[in-house]
Amino acid sequence: MPKLTIDNLEVNVPEGTNVLEAARALDIVIPHFCYHEALGAVGSCRLCAMMFVDGPVKGLQMACMVKAQDGMVVSSTDPDAVELRAHVIEWAMIDHPHDCPICDEGGECQLQEMTVAGGHGVRRYRGRKRTFTNQDLGPFVQQEMNRCITCYRCVRTYRDYCGGTDYGVFGSRNRVFYGRFQSGKLESPFSGNIIDACPTGVLTSKPFRYKTRLWDLQEAPSICPHCSLGCATVPGGRYREVQRVRAGINRETNGFFICDRGRFGYDYVNHPERPRQPRVNSRDVTIDMALTATRDQIAAMVKKHGPDSVAFLGSANASLEANFLLRDWAAATGSSLLAYEAHQGRDAAARTLVARNHGYKCSLEDIRQSDLVLLFGADPLAEGPMLALAIRQAVRKGGKVVVIDPRPVALPCEADHLSLSPERLPVILEALSRMDPKGLESREREQVIALLDQLGSAGRPVLVGGADLLGGQGVLTLCAAAEALTTLQRMVGVMVLLAGPNSYGGALLAGDGPTFETILDAIQEGSVRGLVCLESDPFRETMDPARAQAALGRLELLVSIDATPSLAAQRAEIFLPARANAEMAGSYMNNEGRLQAFLPVIDPGLPIQETGSGNSPPREFFSVTPGSTPSADWWILARMLEREAALAEIRLSIEQNDDRFVEFQELAAESNGLRLTARGVLPPVMDNPLPRDDEAGSLQMLSIAAPVGSHWLAHLSSPLAATEPRPYVCLHPESAAALGLTDGDRARLTTRFGHCHVMVHVERRAVKSLVLVPQLWDTALEGMVPGCMQSCRLEKEVRG
Repeated sequence: MPKLTIDNLEVNVPEGTNVLEAARALDIVIPHFCYHEALGAVGSCRLCAMMFVDGPVKGLQMACMVKAQDGMVVSSTDPDAVELRAHVIEWAMIDHPHDCPICDEGGECQLQEMTVAGGHGVRRYRGRKRTFTNQDLGPFVQQEMNRCITCYRCVRTYRDYCGGTDYGVFGSRNRVFYGRFQSGKLESPFSGNIIDACPTGVLTSKPFRYKTRLWDLQEAPSICPHCSLGCATVPGGRYREVQRVRAGINRETNGFFICDRGRFGYDYVNHPERPRQPRVNSRDVTIDMALTATRDQIAAMVKKHGPDSVAFLGSANASLEANFLLRDWAAATGSSLLAYEAHQGRDAAARTLVARNHGYKCSLEDIRQSDLVLLFGADPLAEGPMLALAIRQAVRKGGKVVVIDPRPVALPCEADHLSLSPERLPVILEALSRMDPKGLESREREQVIALLDQLGSAGRPVLVGGADLLGGQGVLTLCAAAEALTTLQRMVGVMVLLAGPNSYGGALLAGDGPTFETILDAIQEGSVRGLVCLESDPFRETMDPARAQAALGRLELLVSIDATPSLAAQRAEIFLPARANAEMAGSYMNNEGRLQAFLPVIDPGLPIQETGSGNSPPREFFSVTPGSTPSADWWILARMLEREAALAEIRLSIEQNDDRFVEFQELAAESNGLRLTARGVLPPVMDNPLPRDDEAGSLQMLSIAAPVGSHWLAHLSSPLAATEPRPYVCLHPESAAALGLTDGDRARLTTRFGHCHVMVHVERRAVKSLVLVPQLWDTALEGMVPGCMQSCRLEKEVRG
C-alpha cells in the first residue's frame, strides 16, 4: 500500500487510489466536479489542482489524475494551487445564471459547495452570458442547460456507465450542449441517474420539481421494494407524502446508482385509493377493534373446525420480522398451513435456491467483476434492472455475456443470444452440468460445446437464472451445473432473480412446509375456511388466477394486512392497514441471502396535497392526523400475538429462537448488510415444470414480465404511468409472417380469459412458434401471470 504525505499528514491507501481519494481519506476536502468514484477520473474540470512538492511526481497536477505513490509529498494549500482553483471556479461561474433561489438543487448543490471551497466569492463578470434553449427530456428529467459547467458527468453516467445511446455532447468551446439530437423521452431505464450525477441544477427530477426545499425533506436509508436485488435507496418525504427517491450507496449491491423503477416508483405510498382505515365486515373500526375481531373469529373457527381450518400466507413484500411473526401466529393457532408465496413457480425457485446454493451465491459486485455471465431464462430489465447495469460493467472490463432465453432479452451492452423454448432451458443446463452434449439435437449440441469452451477459459464465470421461467427444477439444475463446473482453481457463481425484496427470507422460513397450491386445494375441499394474507394478493398472484378466485370465494373469513388497494384488501372481511416500507423500520433478505435494514422516512397520513386541496398549510385542521392509522406489519402481528411491539425486542426474539440469525442484533441501516449462511434443515427441492395446455390449431403463449407495467407497486406510482405500454404481443418474424402480421399491426388475441386487442411487435431474437404476452396491470392482459404457458389464437385485426 503506497504511503504518502498530504498537508503534513501521512496516509496509507490501497494500490491504484488517486491522490484526490487519498486526501478524502484524511478528511481533506479538495474541490472537484468531474471526478466520481463510479465513473473514474478524466481531468476535465481542472478544479482539483494540488502542488506535488516532493516524490516521483512534482509540480502543479490534477489530483484525480495522479495515482498515489510511495514518498509523495502533496500540498492542497500551496498558493499556486489555491489560486488556480479560484480561477477555475470563476471561469465555471461566468455563464451561470445565479438562480439559486428557484433552483431545485439548492441545499445539495456541489457547485455552491465547491465555489466556496475554491475561494471564489465575488462575481466580477458583467458581460453577456451564454444561453441555451432547454429540451424536453421526458417525464423524469428536467433540463436547465444555462446552469451547466461542462463537467461531462451526465454523459459519462448515461452513455459510458449505463449504456444509453440517445444522450450526448454537442457543440464546442463555450457552446457545449448536453442532450438529445432532438427533444424526446430519454430511452435508458437508468436515465434518472444523471440527476444524482449532475453536480449542479442542470438535471433535476421533474416529478419532484418545485415541491420541497431539500433541507426540509425528511430522509432515511432504505431498501428498494421493487425487485429482489436489495438496492440501497434514500427516500425523502414531507407533508405526509414521499416526494422523491435517490440512490443510496452499497458497494456490494447497487453501487452508486439505481434504476428508474426504483427511483420513480415511490408514489404507491401516496396512492389516493390506498386503504388506510381498519374494517370489519365493510364497517370502519379502530385498530384495536379489528385486532380483537380477528383474534375472536379465528379462535372460534379453530375451536369449531380444528387448527388447520385456518391458513396463513406471507409475502415477499412484507418485512422479515413480520414474516417471522406470521410463522409464530400460525404455530400459536396450531395450523400447519403456512406459505410465503402464492405463485407456485416463484415459490419453488426461491426454496430451491435456499436449499441447494450454499457458497455459490453472487452479489452484484461479483457480477461486475465477472468475465463471463450466462443468463438462463433471466430478463434483468424486467426482473432486476440493476443486474443489467452490473453486467454492463463486466462487459466494459472485457467480460462476455450469453443470453439463453425464449424472449428478446435487451441489455445495455453487447451479448450473444441463443433462442430456446422455455422447456429446453433445464435440458441445456443439465448438459452443461454433465459437460456432455450427447443426446441433444445438432444445433443445441453446438451451442453447449461453445458454452463449455467459454466456461473452460473463464476465470470468474456466473450463471444467472430467472424464477419465472426456471421454476424449482430449473434452479436446481442451475445450481447443480455451477457445482459441477467449479474447479479448485475457480468457482462458478450463481444468481437467481426472485419475485420480491424478501423472497429469499420467505423461502428460508417456509422450510419444507406446504405450498399455496396445497392451501388452495384445502380451501376447495372445504377443510380450510379462513385465510390470513400478509401483504399478498392470492386473487392475482397465483399461476392460475381463475382457479384461485373460485376457491377463495368459498372462504368464510379472509383477513388482509396490506398497504395497497389489492383485491385481497378490497374483499377481506377484516382488513388491517399496514405501513409502506418508507413509513417503517424493518429488514429484507435479498436474492443472495443478504440481510439489510431500512428505516422510516415519514409517518403515515393523507398527504396535505390531498387533505388541503393543494393549499399549504391546509385550510382545515384535525385533532388526529387524517389517514394515520396504518401500522408497521410487524407491529400489527406483535399486537395480534399480544407481545411487546418493539422492533428491537422482536429481533432479539428471532435471534434467540433461530440460530440462522445470530447476527441480527448487529444489523444496521446504511451498511452493506449481513450475508447469512443458512443452517439447519433446508426444504426439499420441488419439481415444478412450466404448466401448459395444448389445443388443436392454436399457438402456445408464454406470459412474461415487462420492464414497465408488470410490477404492482410500480404500477401504482403516477410518475411511471406515462411510460406504461399499451397491450402488445411479441413474435418471431417467421411466426408473424405465417399469421399475416407485421410489426405495428393490430391483432385480436384470444385466450381462455377471453378476447383483447393488442399491438404486434416483431423481434428476431424471440423464439419461433411462441407468442410472448406481458402482464400489464389495469389492461386486458393483467391476468397473464408470468411463467405460465397456455394456448391462444392470434388474428390480424381488419380495420373498417
